[in-house]
Amino acid sequence: MGSDCRVGFFWGKAVKIFISWSGPRSEALAGALREWFPLVLHYVEPWLSKSDIQAGERWSVEIAKELEACNFGVICLTRENVGAPWILFEAGALAKSMQDGRVIPILLDLDVKDVSGPLAQFQA
Repeated sequence: MGSDCRVGFFWGKAVKIFISWSGPRSEALAGALREWFPLVLHYVEPWLSKSDIQAGERWSVEIAKELEACNFGVICLTRENVGAPWILFEAGALAKSMQDGRVIPILLDLDVKDVSGPLAQFQA
């Protein structure tokens, strides 16, 4: 399957989901989602930096490639990372087009009212 996540399962192709995380608890949630998504959504190819960047690859280049290709992302938010620079950067990159970009925050130990700033624009 290609890396263009802008095409949906309606056309028989996989949808790549960029999973964003920062910190140990967020990383654990992201890893669980990476394993779970294909079990319940067979047309989904989750992408997680911790698992999908090979040894020796430049992580910044690989993340930039995936952010450019994808219009769908899941942001794993916790109290510790709700304002983390990389979380905000990745959310903004995924939402590069307000018409095409989809970002879904998954809240772990947070309430919707705890999310403010740029992340508050995404329906959790």
